[in-house]
Amino acid sequence: MNSTTNIHDRESLTGEEVKQLNFISSSPSFRFRKHFRQGLRSHIFEILAWKDVIRETRGEVIDGIRWFPRARPKLMLRILRTRFTSLAQALNEVKKYSLILKFLGSGLIARSQEFIVDYSGTGKSEIVLCGLQEYVEGAILDPWNLLGKTPLVNFYRPGSPDDISQKEKTAKALASITAFVKQTRRMIRETGYIPDLAGNGNLILTPGGGIKLVDINNIIRIHQNDTIPLDDKNYPSCDKSVEVLAILEQKILKAKIHRQDPLYGHFISAKRKKKVQKLEEKFYRSLNPTHTF
Repeated sequence: MNSTTNIHDRESLTGEEVKQLNFISSSPSFRFRKHFRQGLRSHIFEILAWKDVIRETRGEVIDGIRWFPRARPKLMLRILRTRFTSLAQALNEVKKYSLILKFLGSGLIARSQEFIVDYSGTGKSEIVLCGLQEYVEGAILDPWNLLGKTPLVNFYRPGSPDDISQKEKTAKALASITAFVKQTRRMIRETGYIPDLAGNGNLILTPGGGIKLVDINNIIRIHQNDTIPLDDKNYPSCDKSVEVLAILEQKILKAKIHRQDPLYGHFISAKRKKKVQKLEEKFYRSLNPTHTF
């Protein structure tokens, strides 16, 4: 029997709570459930078919054995925590997604339908940006925890006899990551911006072989000077995102990083990385005063 996932073990929205989100209509067909990973910038909810939630909770009998299959989200609802004071501000935020989509394309990011709502749950009218986002199944690609000389092999174990082979999946993932790095470098070169690659869980390796960026609303201006820029959460996301890009090239694509490279030569120097590490430690201590490194 597989492990159970009970609806009561994870926070879900009741009909009354859904009404508080005045832009969502309560539906007998769907259930909204808080995703186990919440972003610093967004509230994230799974949109589940009610019949799948019932099957997950009560189980189903197959060949005399009761299984409890986890309800797979149909979509993800992302609600930005930011409250905008004007429509122009919200539309400017949508441009971030449009820019990432332009350079990376729908094959390398979680596709999303962005929409703006008038939220009144707090008793006053507020402008909120939301997205109905593609659910991306797969494993988190943690750039700082890649093991072995061929780390992708660890993500793709041999499957069923009719499944494509581990070798084929790994080859597809390599091709996808190659395209991802190439298009991200192009975005940096042509716009001066980089997507946020450093957040926990921002990069997902899909089961069939591929990489997708799921944090699609945060892009960072590249500043090539001695100042280490911090984002609105006081995290050195610019430097850390460039570092992720370098790790993908070095550890997965086996490319050599040259000091003459105008991007890596500036951001990946040992002196700068030490400064970035101190800022990163300060950031995590602000989230959790007991956090140690």
